[in-house]
Amino acid sequence: MRNITLWPWWRFLRAWLLTFTLASMAHTQFNLAQLSRVDISVNLAQRLNMTSQDWLGLLPTYGVIIAVGLLLGWLICTAILHFTDAKGTVAEVSYVLAGGIAIGVIHIAMYPILQVTLIAGARDFGLVLQILSGLIGACLFVYPKKSYLSEYH
Repeated sequence: MRNITLWPWWRFLRAWLLTFTLASMAHTQFNLAQLSRVDISVNLAQRLNMTSQDWLGLLPTYGVIIAVGLLLGWLICTAILHFTDAKGTVAEVSYVLAGGIAIGVIHIAMYPILQVTLIAGARDFGLVLQILSGLIGACLFVYPKKSYLSEYH
């Protein structure tokens, strides 16, 4: 069994931060777009202020949920890749998909448990934007240095 300290924690933290930031921004902008549909105008300064307030407000809850989801998704992916001996492009794509799937599962799992979509920006097309945030963050996890993939699964 490999030493868990060899897992790329720094990459995980960077990928989580990017995923959370994109997901938080998508949430805010999706909600502001819904307001504009009912003729409520929001200027650029207000958009920026609301985006930063949402980022700070969501960090201790949604940020932690995203961190746990990505961690579980990527650790499960690492285990699967270890046992299947998949390498190269298959492994890279697997980690990227695991990032998107983790974010999707977070939202799909929260609804039956709480009977409400806690992240309002994850309704309808907003869910696609949340999953896209996970995919983009996962790309940062995978692609800065490809050679580590063969070492950690």
